[in-house]
Amino acid sequence: MLLELLTRKKPFSYLSSEGDGLVGHFTTLFAEGNLSQILDSQVVDGGGKEVEEVAKLALACLKLTTENRPTMRDVELTLEGLQASKRNILDNVLVEDDGTSMSGPTNTGHPNIKESSRQYTMEEEFLLSSRYPR
Repeated sequence: MLLELLTRKKPFSYLSSEGDGLVGHFTTLFAEGNLSQILDSQVVDGGGKEVEEVAKLALACLKLTTENRPTMRDVELTLEGLQASKRNILDNVLVEDDGTSMSGPTNTGHPNIKESSRQYTMEEEFLLSSRYPR
């Protein structure tokens, strides 16, 4: 899924000029350091340094054996870490001359920054999932 988000291409219909599928072509370009050839331009323009980290994560998710792939929880934590890192960088940039943050103790002062609300208990998760028939 990360690969599709980064490239905005569908793996079942993608074929490179060399005859590689999306996964093969992405892997080759990553190894060559030419990801800009396959990544969506909006992703590259808006992503900054995080794009390379997400690309590394996507590559790890493409490993053939389960033991070599990160768990979905690992993926979630990595992405949240990247988001938190980006928030910290923005907080540092938004500091005024007197040393106080323009956004205050939380990031609500900046319109493009949203706080994560992914912290809930296992009980809440169970109750949420019980609403859907199995």
